[in-house]
Amino acid sequence: MVSMSNTQNSVTGLKAFLAEAVTPFHAVKAIQHRLDAAGFTVLDTDTVPEVGGRYYRIANGSSIVALRVGPNDVASAGIALAGAHTDSPTLMVKPKPEKTRQGYAQLGVEVYGGVLLNPWFDRDLSLAGRVSYRADGVVKSTLVNFEQPVAIIPSLAIHLDREVNQKRSINP
Repeated sequence: MVSMSNTQNSVTGLKAFLAEAVTPFHAVKAIQHRLDAAGFTVLDTDTVPEVGGRYYRIANGSSIVALRVGPNDVASAGIALAGAHTDSPTLMVKPKPEKTRQGYAQLGVEVYGGVLLNPWFDRDLSLAGRVSYRADGVVKSTLVNFEQPVAIIPSLAIHLDREVNQKRSINP
């Protein structure tokens, strides 16, 4: 039987994680912090996992794999494997995004993944993700999360699109 306090703790923990994990990059960082706190260590390419060891490995800052080596011989005991992935259909900011049209500042974006486009219209949007930059001749990256709205994708006024309720096709 699951107690109400365990359920509440799970819900609270999930809400905290979702608040942190606003992009795949942020999700990996949040998971990394949780794994570090649970005693996991980074698995380097030249590290041989030890019995009882807890390890993780990050690829591209957007993927993370964690493993625990059990006490029994893998050849005889087998392995237990679980997996998950972040699926973040989104609008990605283009490398040179700044545009101005008829006095309005615009941000060039491109569709990533199987995104549903209609829900993006007429809502406050923010920016979050990984920003790469050059400092002292070295390419570096940092995570950003503006949190506050900085943009909106307005839909066309109804009197300019009389067929909006019959068919709505969007050119990404």
